[in-house]
Amino acid sequence: MRKIILTSLTPVALTAVLAAPALAGNLEEPVVEEVVTAPAPVVDLGADWTGFYTGLSLGTGSGSVEGDDDEADFDINNSFGAQAGYLWDNGSLVYGGELAYQSLQLDSGGSESDGDVLALKGRLGYDAGNFLPYATAGFANLNADGESGDGYVLGAGLEYAATENIRLRGEYLNHQFDDFGDTSGNDVSADTFSLGLNYAF
Repeated sequence: MRKIILTSLTPVALTAVLAAPALAGNLEEPVVEEVVTAPAPVVDLGADWTGFYTGLSLGTGSGSVEGDDDEADFDINNSFGAQAGYLWDNGSLVYGGELAYQSLQLDSGGSESDGDVLALKGRLGYDAGNFLPYATAGFANLNADGESGDGYVLGAGLEYAATENIRLRGEYLNHQFDDFGDTSGNDVSADTFSLGLNYAF
């Protein structure tokens, strides 16, 4: 009887002993794969407009001289200019000042003459990345036909930062000189449009 019990238990015990290594083999630690995180994308905020700049411009335009009894129109066949200034980039606003010189070739009914304008202007613009739309206004002095007069200039423009240092711009200006040449009622007005190339330091 005892042999029968032992004999009947022996296969069960053997099965448990043989199964133990198999069970132990199934308890291996899982392999944890390393999670690769991609770096955050770099956002290009566009140009930094802060700093000094200088450049050249070329333009054209037209104007008129109004007296007490008559009015004469003239064309600006060519306008050659140079400018230098400084800008501060304060987030979305860009502001600064500019000193500009323009040499004018005037044509009034076939009669040609030369003139020049010296202007000190303020600039206020909106930082749109590589584009800078802006408004400008300031004081100006006109010399033409041996006469001189003070006035003001105002306008608007759009500047584009092609590279870190090279900037292209288009600018419209309206000039007003009342009582030009110290002559009462002798008012000069002119509209110019120019294309410019600036180098930023």
